[in-house]
Amino acid sequence: MPRILVVVLMAVSAFPVSAGVLSLDEVLQSAETAYPLLLATIQERAMAEGKSLSAEGAFDTKLSAKSGSNQFGFYRNRENGAEISQPLQNWGAELFGGYKRGQGNFGPWEEDVLTLSRGEWSGGLRMSLLRNRETDERRTELALARLSIELADASIDQRRLRVLEAASKSYWDWVSAGHRLSVVEDLLRIADERHAQVQESVAAGQIAAIEIADNQRAVLERRSAVVAAERDLQTAQLELSLFYRDAAGRPQVADRDMLPEFPEPETISADQRGADLARALVLRPEIAGTLVKVRQANAGLRLARNGLLPEVDVTERYGRDAGVGSITKRGDEFVASLSITTPFQRRKAKGESAIQQAKLVQLEQELRFARNRVLVEVRTALAALDAALQRLELARAEMDVARQLEDAERERFDLGDSTLFVVNLRELSAAGAGLKVVAALTDSHKSMATYRAAGATW
Repeated sequence: MPRILVVVLMAVSAFPVSAGVLSLDEVLQSAETAYPLLLATIQERAMAEGKSLSAEGAFDTKLSAKSGSNQFGFYRNRENGAEISQPLQNWGAELFGGYKRGQGNFGPWEEDVLTLSRGEWSGGLRMSLLRNRETDERRTELALARLSIELADASIDQRRLRVLEAASKSYWDWVSAGHRLSVVEDLLRIADERHAQVQESVAAGQIAAIEIADNQRAVLERRSAVVAAERDLQTAQLELSLFYRDAAGRPQVADRDMLPEFPEPETISADQRGADLARALVLRPEIAGTLVKVRQANAGLRLARNGLLPEVDVTERYGRDAGVGSITKRGDEFVASLSITTPFQRRKAKGESAIQQAKLVQLEQELRFARNRVLVEVRTALAALDAALQRLELARAEMDVARQLEDAERERFDLGDSTLFVVNLRELSAAGAGLKVVAALTDSHKSMATYRAAGATW
C-alpha cells in the first residue's frame, strides 16, 4: 500500500460516510473550504496584510519629549519641551507642532532655548521640492506592501484552481472505479448463475464435462478481477477523502452507496471557447501575478530615479512665546529655511535604476511566456476534451455491437450450437467495451476539469 494511503487511512473516520449520492459540487465546496494546503496558502494574504500595516507605521504620528537641567555650572537653567510630528503621504511632507519652556541663564549659543515665562508654542511644515516629492523610500515600501496583497491573492487563486482541478479529477476517478467494479461484478454474477445450468447440461449429456471446469475457471478469473476492482475503489475513496472533508476539516471516506451515475459530458460551443480563452488571458493567476510584479518594478524604478534628483527641502515654522521675559522673545516668529544636498556621481541611484529597468524587461518576457503558456494549456485541454468525446461515441457504438454478439452467442449456447469458451469470449468482449465507455466518460469529465482550470472558469 502506498505510504500516502496509509497516512490517510489513519486520519479518516473509522467508518465510511453514507449520506445519499455525493455530487461533484459537494466535493469542490469541501475542498475550497477545508483543504489544508489551500488554507495554508490563504495565510499568505494575512502575512501580506501584516506587511502592509507595518509599512504604514512609517507614517505614524510621533511624540517626542525632552527635559534638561543645569544647576551647577556658570549658566544655570532648565528646559522642558514636547513635539508631535505627522508624516504625510504627499510631497514627502511632515507637519509638526510643539511646546517648549526654557528658563534661567543660557550661553549665547543657546539663546534659541530661552523662552518667556509661560513657554513657546510652535508649529510648521517640512516639505521636499525635488527628491522625495513624488516618492520616497517610505511611500515605495508602502506601495510594494500593498501590491504584495494582490500578489498573495494571485497565489491563492492559482492554488485554488489547482486544488479544484485535483479534487474534480479525484472525484471522477472514484466514480470511475465504482462503475468498473459494477462491470466486473456483473461478469462474475453471470458466471455464477450459469454454473447450475452447465451442470444440468453435462448431466443431460448435452455438453462435455470439461465445460464445468471451464466455467469454474471463468468464475475464479472474474472473482479475481472483482477483488482488484474493489481495491481500486478503496484507493480512489481514500484519495477522494483528501478533498472531501467534514465541518471540522477531517477527511471522510465516501461509501459506495454514494456513487452517482455518470452524467453526460458537457460540450463547449465555438463562441464559448473564444470567450473562455480571452477570459483566461486576463484572469489566469500567473498573468495577474506577473502584472502585479510589473507594477512593483515600476515603483522601484520611480524610487531609483528619485535618487537622481537633488534634495531641495523647505521648512516653514511659526512660533509665539507667552508670559514675561526677554524682549527678544516677544511677538510672533516665522522662520523659513531652504536646504540643498546632492551627490555628484549619483552612482547608487544610477545602479538601482539600471537594476529596475532590467527587471522590467525580464518581467515583460515572463508575461509574454505566461500568455503563451495559457494559450497552449487552454487549447490542449480543448483538444483532450474533443478527443475524449469522440472516443466516447466510438466506445458506445462498440459496446452496442458487443452486447448484441454476446446475447446472440448466449442463445446459440442455449441451443447447443456454441461452446462455453466462445460465450466467455463474447462476455469478456462486451465487458471490455463497457469499461471503454467508463474510461471515455472519465476522460471527458477530467478533461473538462483541466479546461476549467486552464480557463480560470471556476
